[in-house]
Amino acid sequence: MTEPEFEKIVVSQDDKGVALLELNQPDRLNPIDPLSTESEISAALTAFDRDPEVRVVVITGRGRAFSAGADLRNKPKPRTEYDANATMPQRLAYDYSYGLMWKTLMAFKKPLIAAVNGYALGGGWELAHMCDLIIAGENAVFGAIEVELGVNPFATTTNYLPKMIGKHLAMELALTGKKIDAQEALARGLVNRVVPVESCLKEALALAADIAARPPLTMALTKRLVNRAMDVDEDYELERAYAYLLRSTEDTKAAWAAAAARQPTPRYQGR
Repeated sequence: MTEPEFEKIVVSQDDKGVALLELNQPDRLNPIDPLSTESEISAALTAFDRDPEVRVVVITGRGRAFSAGADLRNKPKPRTEYDANATMPQRLAYDYSYGLMWKTLMAFKKPLIAAVNGYALGGGWELAHMCDLIIAGENAVFGAIEVELGVNPFATTTNYLPKMIGKHLAMELALTGKKIDAQEALARGLVNRVVPVESCLKEALALAADIAARPPLTMALTKRLVNRAMDVDEDYELERAYAYLLRSTEDTKAAWAAAAARQPTPRYQGR
């Protein structure tokens, strides 16, 4: 694969069949926005999926975070008139812009490994848990913090968490935005292993090389079977619809503005 030029991510691949995708805004904790970062990740993964030389992909974030989630302070510049003017129902109906990365992740046929150092919050945790394996540094922190922005968790989170850790703890994490550290994530079965911070990416790449050396068709079909058993995308469309609906409410707009300005949580009015 000829590696394309991106602004928000860096991609590379070795001669063992392992590709590396790095979020590359370390000074801002690698935020994810729908019009640039998501589009770049989607494009890179699509290229990797089509490249027969790539057998496994490792995703990580440069610097001291995997990804702290949504980009709240910098509104992405629309690429087209549609980007600027499309309504939330149009985005949902036509599957445009918002969500393309998530659909690419769900459809990705090859094994994905997340190497998580530091924060993996909101969309950052979603990006990690949509991978097939997670190697966590000792400093990793996970959180479904969408509630702090007035929206429900999405990108399969409301399906994934109850199946992984049970209804009651999933409710606590989703309703409060509680964060958990790497050791608790390991104890709950939410990561594969916890390693020293400086070894996180190295361990993930070693695991990727091990898997890449195995029969690629076997790996792809085994992944498909496990994902079918999990029904990972069962509630995806409903999650998106609810999140779009909530984005139109006064409470969620106030929550988003307060979080972007790093102001105290507003008093919510239920409208």
